[in-house]
Amino acid sequence: MSFMGGKNARRNYGKTRAAVASVATERFQILLDQAKQMARKDEKLSQRYVSLARKISSRTKVRIPRESKMYLCKGCGLALVPGYNAKIRLHAHTTGIVISCLSCGAVKRYPVRAKIAASKGLAR
Repeated sequence: MSFMGGKNARRNYGKTRAAVASVATERFQILLDQAKQMARKDEKLSQRYVSLARKISSRTKVRIPRESKMYLCKGCGLALVPGYNAKIRLHAHTTGIVISCLSCGAVKRYPVRAKIAASKGLAR
C-alpha cells in the first residue's frame, strides 16, 4: 500500500503516462531542433540542449526516436549537422551508413540490409 493513497491510487496512471509521454516527446523534439540550429553558432549551448533532451528522455522513460538519435554524438554530446560537424559515408557492401563526428572523432555505424527477395523477384 502506498503512502499517498489506497488500492485505487494508481487508477489513472495510463492516462497520465500518455500525457507525460506526449509532452516529453514534444519538448525533446524542440530541444533537438534548437541544438541543431545552435551547433553552428555555439557548441556549448548545443551540448546543453542535447543533454537536457536526454535528461527529459531518461526521466520520463520515453525514447528519443531513432532518426533523431542518429544525429547525436555520444562522445562529445553535440547535435551532428551533416557537412558542418559530421561526415556521413555510405558503404554498401561493408558497413552500411557511417556517421563520424568531426569534433571528437566518434564513429557510429548503422548496418543496412539489402532486400534480397525484392531484387530476385520473389515478392509474396
